[in-house]
Amino acid sequence: MAAAHRLRTPGARASTRGSRHLHELAELSAPWAEFATGDTLAHADLRADNVLLTKDGGVVFVDWPHAVRAAPWFDLLLMLPCVRAQGGPDPEEVFTTHPLGRDADPEGVTATLAALAGFFVQQSRQPPPPGLPTLRAFQHAQGAAALGWLRKRLAPTPA
Repeated sequence: MAAAHRLRTPGARASTRGSRHLHELAELSAPWAEFATGDTLAHADLRADNVLLTKDGGVVFVDWPHAVRAAPWFDLLLMLPCVRAQGGPDPEEVFTTHPLGRDADPEGVTATLAALAGFFVQQSRQPPPPGLPTLRAFQHAQGAAALGWLRKRLAPTPA
């Protein structure tokens, strides 16, 4: 997998490497939709500003315009780069220890993560939409977190 090798290569900053290698991300992510398909209702845009904590300790997810049917692990994967970009834990550790992540097909997770990273990198390079001046910086941070996670998944495992 030539694309995986180039994304593992140390050197440039994550965002720069992602921008230069969007075609490799596209190659690696090609089968993502087949793996991410499922019958679980997914929010598809979980991040801090779409989560409300209630007084009784509950959690409410808001802003559902992107809801889809997806694999059970889909929302977990989409949420973790945002969590990491805001100072949260290592997404690979969270994902692989969570019950939904543990049961996910590793190839499908990697392909879906590559698609997500490519999306954030590509979107972060666009002009800001009217009224949302910080959106591209937010997407840049999530792209960098997703690329860091992807590089960790693609790194050779020690023998």
